[in-house]
This record gives sequence, C-alpha cells and structure tokens, in this order.
Amino acid sequence: MSDTKLQSEVQTVADPGDSPVLIYALGGLGEIGKNCYCIENDNDIVILDSGVKFPEYNDPGVSYIIPDFTHLAQNERKIRALCITHGHEDHIGSIPFLLQTVRVPVIYAPRLACALIKNKLAEYNLGSKTQVVEVDENSNLVCGSFKVQFFHVTHSIPDAFGIYVTTPQGTVATTGDFKIDLTPVDHDFDMSRLTRFGDQGIDLLMADSTNAEKEGYTPSEKNVKKGIDEVFSRAMGRLIISTFASNLSRITQITQCAIKHGRKVCVMGRSMEGNLKIARDLGIIKISDSSLVDPDRVQHLPASQVCILCTGS
Repeated sequence: MSDTKLQSEVQTVADPGDSPVLIYALGGLGEIGKNCYCIENDNDIVILDSGVKFPEYNDPGVSYIIPDFTHLAQNERKIRALCITHGHEDHIGSIPFLLQTVRVPVIYAPRLACALIKNKLAEYNLGSKTQVVEVDENSNLVCGSFKVQFFHVTHSIPDAFGIYVTTPQGTVATTGDFKIDLTPVDHDFDMSRLTRFGDQGIDLLMADSTNAEKEGYTPSEKNVKKGIDEVFSRAMGRLIISTFASNLSRITQITQCAIKHGRKVCVMGRSMEGNLKIARDLGIIKISDSSLVDPDRVQHLPASQVCILCTGS
C-alpha cells in the first residue's frame, strides 16, 4: 500500500505553529458504547472511531444512542479524517449519522471494518459522501499536522488495531478494544510494534480493555472453543446458539465445530447474515455453501444434523 497516496489525500499546507493540542471524547468514557475521540489543534481535527451505544430498558423507543457531534459541526472545516480501530458497532455504528452532520473527507479503516462501513453506507445511501480507504499496520498517514500509524491488537473481531498519533506537541496512542491472548483465534497482539512506539515516546496512552481493573487473566478464546466442542459432542438434538453478530471470532469457532460434527449451519438474523457474508467474501470465515442451510429447509433435516446460529444474545 502506497504511503504517498495516503498522505496526499489529506495533506494540508497550514502550519499549526505552537497551537495547543486538545484531546477529548464525544462518547465512550465510563460507558460501553458510542466510542468517539478527537485530536484537535488550531488547524486540524482527526476523529478516532464513531460508534453507537445500544439503548437499555429505560430508553423506550430509542434505536441508537449516538455521540453529540455539535462541536464537530461548528469546526467542520478542520476535519481531516476519521480513523477506525475495528469493525464493532460501538466503534463504527454512528458513522452514517456523523456523515449526515458534517463532511468527513476520508475514512481510514482496517480491511474488515472497511467492508462493514461500505456496506453500512450503502444501506443509508451515503456511499458518495466520503471515501473509505483500507489501512494496515504498514500504513503511514498524514492528516493535516498529525501523523497516524497503526499496530495490531487482539480482539473478538479480526483486523483490530490500535492507533499511534504524532502531533506537533507530543504523541498519543489509543489501543482501541483489546485483550492479551497468547493463543488467539485471530492475529497476535503486535507487542513489538507497540514497544517501538513506546521507545519513540508516548505522552498519552488511552487504553480500553473490558474488566482490566480486575486481577488475573482473561481466558484465551481457544478455551472457549473447547467448551463449544463439548456442547456439540453431547447434544443429541438440534442446537440453537446465540451470539453477537459482530463477534466473528466466536462465529468462526461455532461454524468449525458444526462442520466437524456433521451439522448444517442455519444463519438467522439480518445482521448475522450480512456479517457472515462479508467475512466469507474476505476469507475470514471459511464455510462452503454445502455446509449452510436456509431456514425454510431446516425442518426437513434431522434435528441432530442442524445448528441454528442467531443473534439476540
């Protein structure tokens, strides 16, 4: 991937001089959801993620809770780019609402998140509102007076990255969502690259890992696969498994176990169907058409040969 191309797309000529750098959250602090952080100086704004928060029982009639984009609307001319850490809804879900509020010249996202975002923008008829550019750990972006680089982290969805931003006043690293997993289903956490950034200097680290304040270690995702395999081994009839449609690492393990135990997989739920299609198209989840069965054919198969995979957890 050409660094020169990425740099030229958002290059500005203004010199920020000694202007202070502001770092603030429009969502995501002290809550699960609507992650959205901004790095700003007198000339430029770079947005990091733009997610939704899902309503709870005391939010009747509400479909999504999104960040307040008022400040961005008031400073729209300074927005240089939106950089995405990974493809979960609490990090990309509010992008259509952001684009209906302000102009974002370019969205930089990892491969899977890129595909999910393009699909989302197509649903909202916003495909022409911005350009969506794929990035990886070798990408070096110049967004106005800010330089943006990436490092791979381990999460429950493939292609998850942390972001390292160099500003005229110092450096900022955000991990995105991560966990330390020594035997991950996806790629390893690139600790060596993060260490190199640490050697260069990190003035502010923004780290986000669920239950990080609790002592001990999170079990490896591969331990979960052992449990799933035991369930398949014991089950005599039809299996119905519910999980988040965005947890592609878990979905990968479920489909692998279903194939191993001679079961057809029936996928139910719009988001599950859409995410599985994208993951198959990218080669992230490998399951043949012959291993899938439509919902209207499930009743014609023996219960012991069916696994229904659905959303709703």
